[in-house]
Amino acid sequence: MDMVDRCSVSYLDIRTSHKRLLNIAHTQSSGQQKRQRSDQGTHMNANYSNYRPDIDGLRAVAVLSVILFHLNESLLPGGFVGVDIFFVISGYLISLHILRDLSKGTFSLLEFYRRRVKRILPAMLVVVFVTIVIAQFLIRPSDAERVAESGLWSLLSMANVYFWLFEDSSYFAPNSNQIPLLHLWSLGVEEQFYIFWPLVLGVAYRWGHGKNFFLVFSIVAAFSYLAAEYLFRFDPSFVYYMLPTRAGELLIGALLALYIIKRGDISLPNVFPMIAAYTGTFLIAGSITLLSEDIVFPGLHAIPPTLGATMLIFAGHYRVTLPIRALRLQPLVWVGLISYSAYLWHWPLLAFYRYGANEPGLYSGTALFVLTLVLAWLNYKYIETPMRRSNRSAIAIIVRYFIIPTGAIAFIALVSMKLDGFGLRWFSPEYRTALMAIREEVKPAYQFDYVCQSQRVTKVDITNPGCVLGEAEQTEPAVLLWGDSNAAHYVGILGAVAKHQGFRFRNLQLGSCPPILEGIAAATNTKRIADCEHAISLISETLGSYKVIMISANWTGYAEKSPDFYQHLADTVEYITASGSHVILIGKAPILHGYDRLCREKALSYPIGSCRVEPVELAPEILNANQRLSAMATENELVEYIDFNSTLCEGVCSAYDRNDKLLYYDSGHLSLPGSWSVGRELVDSNAIPQPLASIPAYVKEPHQPR
Repeated sequence: MDMVDRCSVSYLDIRTSHKRLLNIAHTQSSGQQKRQRSDQGTHMNANYSNYRPDIDGLRAVAVLSVILFHLNESLLPGGFVGVDIFFVISGYLISLHILRDLSKGTFSLLEFYRRRVKRILPAMLVVVFVTIVIAQFLIRPSDAERVAESGLWSLLSMANVYFWLFEDSSYFAPNSNQIPLLHLWSLGVEEQFYIFWPLVLGVAYRWGHGKNFFLVFSIVAAFSYLAAEYLFRFDPSFVYYMLPTRAGELLIGALLALYIIKRGDISLPNVFPMIAAYTGTFLIAGSITLLSEDIVFPGLHAIPPTLGATMLIFAGHYRVTLPIRALRLQPLVWVGLISYSAYLWHWPLLAFYRYGANEPGLYSGTALFVLTLVLAWLNYKYIETPMRRSNRSAIAIIVRYFIIPTGAIAFIALVSMKLDGFGLRWFSPEYRTALMAIREEVKPAYQFDYVCQSQRVTKVDITNPGCVLGEAEQTEPAVLLWGDSNAAHYVGILGAVAKHQGFRFRNLQLGSCPPILEGIAAATNTKRIADCEHAISLISETLGSYKVIMISANWTGYAEKSPDFYQHLADTVEYITASGSHVILIGKAPILHGYDRLCREKALSYPIGSCRVEPVELAPEILNANQRLSAMATENELVEYIDFNSTLCEGVCSAYDRNDKLLYYDSGHLSLPGSWSVGRELVDSNAIPQPLASIPAYVKEPHQPR
């Protein structure tokens, strides 16, 4: 985000004439006059050349909220709204600059873009370059390749588009907090706004020049908030990353700028800015402490923090109240000055740290926070400030600060992509061999064609012959494995048993979707509701055609979200057995908390300690969930229960088999090779659970499809 765009245009233009930062909060200058404002309520004139230290203070609040949230979400659960506060500030300052020049007839599009290049690109390019280079040596090749790809899109002001289109949002996606350039999505939003807004504003200002202008863009801003709220259900990534659903946050600042241009010299009773200042403070404080990532955002929830920022900017224009005075404190002003670089640096530092060392603790988090400020200050002093002061022509600025460095970084990114992110490791056969061996040993179920786990089910999936395992017959199977990823990771076990027992089964799994016919919305993530409900509408039509339906899922996760989950499961089981079908409920496998599935791959180039997974006790919540399923099976003679935890847990639950082979893909899912291994052990030791051994007899029973 363009946090480098300082608090007024004149501040950018004549910054070299300002006194040292010690005096910055008390000195205000304009192109033609300079005067002091009293704390009692004198208003600024409409020339808007006064430096606003309170806006730098507001910028500090925003960036500190973001950094603290990213360090530890529990510190400020809603700290992510700092990004939205920045959008308001940027919309206000950029629009104020453009409107001022339009009103004077001096606006130049070329000069506008010249300033944007100077203020945004140099600091960003340094961070992108360093991040891409470090990634080639430190992180897994596939991850390093994605860093290069995202960096390349960032150079084109399209980081947000990249993460919308290509970020892996599946259940097994790498943690987003380990993607080093993910934070540049916000710069993409702002840079796209800078491309279109001057053109739109120029035309609209001349056409509307007042009430019509204000009305039209108020409607556009409102539509943006409402569209985000509505579209989140269908495409949450688009809503989060893209300009149309973020535009309202920028436009609310732009509307304030228009008001200041038109009415900023009107005296207001002191009570109005005072109310605005305290209300704005309350809205921002409430947002960063009470909101969380579990809500629909952006959308209507984005209104409180953005409206709060707008009120504070408005109040600071008219009166220095207590909240404004607090924002003008020197430490906050200083952080505001380096906030752009702080935002740029904090995320790669945290991402690289988390990549190998997990979550930062008190001491490591403090060290990362201090390092962020140090790098931000260095970037500000030696990159931002000198580049901003350049008096070169627009062509020279664009060539020197954009075309040449962008071309060089793009070349590095393309080379990295060509080498699949290996970098110099491409020339190490030992590294490549070790990496492939690790990957083959712990491949997850969804990477195998015969495991039909997806994020969205279609009619083709319902009858896909490639989803059938067991005896090689041509008839449609009478057995179904249904559920989510916690069902998919049992495909190997069930496949080994099916081949031995002589039956066939179809597997059909939908990521993060509970296998229930009602109550889906309460049990799953908001982002998955539409896909889950669509899948159920298709699957429910076919359930009556199977004589045996095996069901497994993330029982504990769904029950935690919905207190009625088990009742909805019981209703679903009752619906299935009403036609005479048998149901086999499969319990949840042990969870190995702290298991990093990529640790061994990372350790090939990242200085990590031991990747050994320590055995754990079976968690009480898993034990309780499995007992509840077992009890459900006793209530209906057509329902049975099994789990495989007696094989996985001998006193304690281990990630390894008796030959010390790793069985798990991640902390809660068996790898498919591990699943087959457990299945073969059950067959070889004659320990096949009775419900599975009885499936051939169930299949032969007369059955009338629903």
